[in-house]
Amino acid sequence: MAADGVGPSQTCASLLSAMARGGLSGPLFVNRARAKRPGVSYQTALPGFLASLPYKYVEATATRRSELCFRRTLREGDIAYLWPHASLQAYHWAKSLGVPIVGEGINSRMASARTILDEAYDAEGLSPGHGITDARIAEEEEKLAMTDIFFAPSPGVESALVGSQLPESALLSTSYGVDLDRAPAPSLSPVRRNRPVFLFVGWGSVRKGLHLLLRGWVEAGIDAELWIAGQLEPALQERFAPHLERDDVRTLGFVRDVDALYSQADAFVLPSLEEGDPLVTYEAAARGLPIIATTMGGGRLGDAGHVRIVDPLDPGSIATALRDFALDPETRAQWAARSTKGVRAFDWSDVGLRRAHMLAERLGLELGEYAS
Repeated sequence: MAADGVGPSQTCASLLSAMARGGLSGPLFVNRARAKRPGVSYQTALPGFLASLPYKYVEATATRRSELCFRRTLREGDIAYLWPHASLQAYHWAKSLGVPIVGEGINSRMASARTILDEAYDAEGLSPGHGITDARIAEEEEKLAMTDIFFAPSPGVESALVGSQLPESALLSTSYGVDLDRAPAPSLSPVRRNRPVFLFVGWGSVRKGLHLLLRGWVEAGIDAELWIAGQLEPALQERFAPHLERDDVRTLGFVRDVDALYSQADAFVLPSLEEGDPLVTYEAAARGLPIIATTMGGGRLGDAGHVRIVDPLDPGSIATALRDFALDPETRAQWAARSTKGVRAFDWSDVGLRRAHMLAERLGLELGEYAS
C-alpha cells in the first residue's frame, strides 16, 4: 500500500505511531511514503524519483518489491502484522517461520459483507456493484485460518467473523480513532444557514446506505439541507436522480477539505450497511457534531451510546431521527455533547497504546520488543 496520508495506510501508520510510543515497534513496509507519522520506521519499495510517478504505473512493481523486502526482513521471534492487502504468499511465509500472525479488520469479513450487500442490491433491483468474488472470499478465509490474533475494530467486524475459521479466542476487541489535537475545536459561533445542514461523507453507495438516507430524507419532509460529500455510485446516481436533484440536496463530489464542511454542518449522518469502524464518524464527533448512524456506521462510538442509532432496514427510523434533529436544536445539542464526550476516549494515541498492551499481554511480551 502507499502511505499517502489517507485511507488504510494512514490508519495503519496512526496505530503504529502510538504503539511505538507504548514500546511496541517495528518497520512498516509500504510502496511509497509521501506522508509520515512520527515514530514509524517506513521501509519503502520505490526510490525517490519512482515514488513521484503516477501510482497506477508503479503499484504492481512496488507491491512485489515491498513484499520481497518484508520476506527478507522477517525473522523468527518477530510478529507479522499483516493488513488485508498483504498477499496470501506473505501469510504463508510468516506461517512457515512460525511467527505470530496478527490480522486487521478494516472492513467486515467478505463472506458476510457480500450477503448483506447482495440482499441490498437485490432489494433495489440492481446488479451487485461490490466486487466481492468467490476467489476473494476464499483467499480471505485462507488468511483468517492462518491468523493467530485479529484486531476487530467494531462490533460489526466481530459479528461477521462468526462461522469463519478464526477462533473466537483470537479476537481482540478494539477500535479506530482520530487525532483530537489536530481536530479544529467546535466553533462557538459556526457558520450557519437558515435551515439545518446534515452532512454525509464517503463513497455514495449502497454499502454506505446512501439510498436509505435519500428515502429517509424525502419521508422526513423537513426544512433542512442534505450535503453529500463524495463520489456517487453510478447505479444510485441514476436510480435516485429525482432525490439528488432536489433543491434541499447538494451533491459536492470529492471534497479535499472536509473540515470546512464539518464546520458548516449541524449534524452528521452515516447509515452504512457494512463497515469496519468508519473514521468519518470519529472525525464528526471530534468536531462537535451530533451523529445519526446505523450500528455499522456508528462503530464503537455507537456501541458506547454516543450516536443516535437507526435501523437501516426501516426508512421510517432514519426519517424520525432526521426530523428530531432538524426540529429540535436542544436534541441536536444533547447528542453533540454525547459524541464530543465519547470521542475523547478514541484519540489515536490512546487507541494505539491500548493495542500495544493488548498484544503484549496476549503474546507474553515485554513492551519494547520488536514487531514487523
